[in-house]
Amino acid sequence: MNATARRPLPTGLRLALPLALLNLLLALAGGLQRLGGLPTSLSFIPQQALQHHGMLMLGGFFATLISLERAAALGRGFAVPLTCGLAGPALLAGQTGLAQGLWAAAALGLLGLYLWAGHSRAWSLPLAIEASASLPLLLAVAAQTPGADFALRWNGSLFLLLTIAGERRELCRLLPLSAMARRSFLMLWAALLATGALSLWQPGLAARLAWPLLLALALWLLLFDIARHQWRAKAWAGHTARCLLLGYAWAAAAALAGLLGLPLLAWHWLWLGFVMAMVFGHAPIMLPALLRLQPRYSPWALAPLGLMAMSLLLRALGQQGLAASLLLPGAAWLHGLALLAFALLMAGLCRRPQR
Repeated sequence: MNATARRPLPTGLRLALPLALLNLLLALAGGLQRLGGLPTSLSFIPQQALQHHGMLMLGGFFATLISLERAAALGRGFAVPLTCGLAGPALLAGQTGLAQGLWAAAALGLLGLYLWAGHSRAWSLPLAIEASASLPLLLAVAAQTPGADFALRWNGSLFLLLTIAGERRELCRLLPLSAMARRSFLMLWAALLATGALSLWQPGLAARLAWPLLLALALWLLLFDIARHQWRAKAWAGHTARCLLLGYAWAAAAALAGLLGLPLLAWHWLWLGFVMAMVFGHAPIMLPALLRLQPRYSPWALAPLGLMAMSLLLRALGQQGLAASLLLPGAAWLHGLALLAFALLMAGLCRRPQR
């Protein structure tokens, strides 16, 4: 066993990761009950989990996980994901102001981690894109007020979109991009950031701009991401590429749903289709970095992706009024089953590093 494997995990990591999982479970429970997948008589599910299950998923789970990955890469700043993870329990305890303060501090802390990385190592366009994603997260925290639903959802989405786009843009260095491709990406980046700020003052105008920009970003990634050259690769490289390409297709579908006046469908296709495909695709990369666990490859790792796709299609049918009382709870349970299946599968495939 090498020295890295013997070294204990940082305390902040060991505390923040369980908090992220707790927030995820509470968000899922709140979503299940809202869709009729759980009886309303279950008193152990806090009312705040029903009202704020989107923020628990965004800030409590995704933001904690992303900041945890950044802190692990830098070897410092584990207070940032810990602060982010603690905001979820504070929200559930009814301390809304405290939760917002913790999430705002975490967003600023995450920005600080990116700035430290650029100052101490080297600045690059991908790093600047990922750093800029902290700003929509801060705006999403500020948008937790009545009547600001679009600003909250869009800025939360931008935080995830720009983080992922920055990571993928870094890998595009391995491919020769045309001047048109490079310039169009820069314009998309600037326009997306602008719509995040615009959504706080002109949500209607921002909504009309958001969906075409999302479609343009999804098409850019489908056309220029290195994943289109790797989807036939063996083992985890091919798995990650296939997850990414399907995720980009979900993002394009979400944009089309938004353009067709189906925003509820668009949000769920974006978060549970696109974002979860990114999670499923990057988990084999993140586990060695975070927990020093190396999963063995299995083609069954794509099965949860299929379950999630099936659940989203059922949800789409239910939201259009087709057997809603049956399809919506069934879709909610399939959402949870897809996540549970992936977690159990990865746990079974992981092993400690060998000599």
